[in-house]
Amino acid sequence: MAWQNLLLKMGKALSTAKIVGDATKTVQKRTDDFIDKKKEAFVSQAKTEAEKFMAEQMVLLEAKIDEKILTIEKVIDEQIEKELKNKLRILIYTLAAVILMSLISLAYLYMKRKMNL
Repeated sequence: MAWQNLLLKMGKALSTAKIVGDATKTVQKRTDDFIDKKKEAFVSQAKTEAEKFMAEQMVLLEAKIDEKILTIEKVIDEQIEKELKNKLRILIYTLAAVILMSLISLAYLYMKRKMNL
């Protein structure tokens, strides 16, 4: 009877060890599945947040670039306007000089005729 008790106890211990081992594997598998699901959810959420962040940064960058372009266009327009004013002023001075020389030439011709030269 002692052997039967001993064998029964050993059988129970072995079956308990097998059940514990199976339970451990089941728990580990469920834990791994849970971790994988959470990891996928976290990665997906991180990608979404990263895309939102990049979109916001792109909008800010575009706004800064547009502002800089407007500033550059304003400076260039001012320089063009200044250059046009200078060229127009030079053109007016040239026209005045030509008119003055024409008047002097006409006066010279008039004086030359009056003196019969």
